Amino acid sequence: MAALSFSHPWLLLLALLPLVLFWLRAWPSFQNRRWLSLSTFDWLPPSAWRSTFPQKLADLLRPAAMLCLVAVVSGIGWSVPERSAIPRPDALVIVLDVSSSMTAQDYMPGNRLEVAKRLLSEFVSSQSTLEMGLILFAASPQLAVPVTTERHALLQAIGEVMPAGYGQDGTAIGSAIASAINRLRNNTWGRRRILLVTDGVNNRGPLSAEDGARIAAGMGIRIDTVGIGTDTVLPYWVPSPQGTAIQVRAHIAIDDKALQEIASITGGSYRRTHNPAELRAALLPLVEETGPRPAATSRRSNDSLIQLLGACSILLLCAEFALKRVLCPELPG
Repeated sequence: MAALSFSHPWLLLLALLPLVLFWLRAWPSFQNRRWLSLSTFDWLPPSAWRSTFPQKLADLLRPAAMLCLVAVVSGIGWSVPERSAIPRPDALVIVLDVSSSMTAQDYMPGNRLEVAKRLLSEFVSSQSTLEMGLILFAASPQLAVPVTTERHALLQAIGEVMPAGYGQDGTAIGSAIASAINRLRNNTWGRRRILLVTDGVNNRGPLSAEDGARIAAGMGIRIDTVGIGTDTVLPYWVPSPQGTAIQVRAHIAIDDKALQEIASITGGSYRRTHNPAELRAALLPLVEETGPRPAATSRRSNDSLIQLLGACSILLLCAEFALKRVLCPELPG
């Protein structure tokens, strides 16, 4: 349904001006100043005598034209609802840490990486309209799946994820964020987001994690971070030059402060998890936040009323001029 609106409603106060002028014109003292007593002469044309009705009508036309102009300068118009606009799809890139520390077995019955793969597969399956991609990283980021709507390809890629091999180990969080930003740089989506899942500290790559977050924030990309792991000494497997994995025991550090700052800079959230149940609970809010958005109803402004009132004001002024010049002309001074 169309609704009448004003872009500058405070300018409607100008409507008091023509009303005041009309009231002053109708005041007896002003009316008496307009009359001039003349003798009757044959040479005086009949049109020179004022006719009461045309004169009063002419006096009304100018304030009416001014009122029309006040409505025009106030930005009067019709706001016409259009059809519901279909929102652009949102995009999310999953950035998954595949460094050797992700093989630590504190997320029983599997290791951190296997549990993360299983729960991320559940997360992907829960999304119906979201376009998603996958980037794996250790010493450097690697694109596994570009941003796409193909759920099967994404689920297959997640299922085939393996820990980093020899010479590829490390945790390049900043470079991984930059790689995800590169995939989201074209603003063809609605909301653009990155889901970073890691268990370590940024120790590889030329870009710090915080600088990567600042770049994302500058492009309007939100980063949600999820930390995995317990603060204990754990066994995990490190790749060797022979292609086999060697088991070592160490305390795996996780940079909670940096992950929290990444999320804070971009307006995202940080959730630290210590077991599979907490990891599933950390992903659940993201499922709700990335759900389909309702179609937005837009409204289109119709300026035809402004054009109509502008034309009316011109016609009223022309009518006033014609009445005063033809039916009730003024005598020359």
